[in-house]
Amino acid sequence: MSYDGDPSVLGDALPEHELPGVDDQQGLGPAADPGSDPLSSDPLGLDPLEIAEEPPPVTSVVTHYAGGITEVATDLDGDGYAELLEFDVNGDRVADVRYQDTDWDGRLDSVERDSNLDGHVDQVLEDNDGDGRVDSVVTDTNRDGVVDRVVADADFDGRPDTWMTDSDFNGRPDEIRVDLDEDGQADRLMVDTDHDGTVDQVNYQDRQTNPYVTN
Repeated sequence: MSYDGDPSVLGDALPEHELPGVDDQQGLGPAADPGSDPLSSDPLGLDPLEIAEEPPPVTSVVTHYAGGITEVATDLDGDGYAELLEFDVNGDRVADVRYQDTDWDGRLDSVERDSNLDGHVDQVLEDNDGDGRVDSVVTDTNRDGVVDRVVADADFDGRPDTWMTDSDFNGRPDEIRVDLDEDGQADRLMVDTDHDGTVDQVNYQDRQTNPYVTN
């Protein structure tokens, strides 16, 4: 469950999870009585208490695996698909990995991880464009509760092209590397050398995208 900063997780497909034993509801409800008054406030003859909308039932399915891992899949809107999928790896009843469907489209698009199992999330993976692939990884490498590394796929093609690093863990990025053409050489390397929160040095490692290179 550990993470060493390898951006290869970008582009990995997130799982879809359907709750077992939950069936979709079908039908349009009771048919109208042909003899009922169409202008009445209740043409179906139903009691107002019966037709009042109720919030969908929240359904959770708990699965215990060999080795002590517990999975809890929760369907929050009653559609038969889990919007929240949690794994407790070490048996302390606290979720160490949490998958979420944040936009309620039936596909899991966010992952929260507690890589050292101390009860605090230190990594978040997100699918920001809803294509089922991870395109940003946010990490708290020193586990102080403050993000200090971000790897992103800005053009959503499944390959990382933007890196932000807070090397002195002061809560402000001091190095930003952008490789938009994804050739392995930084188009721009922006550095805050004195760690005051303002970029004071810009380097271009890729001659093809360096605006100052002359032939």
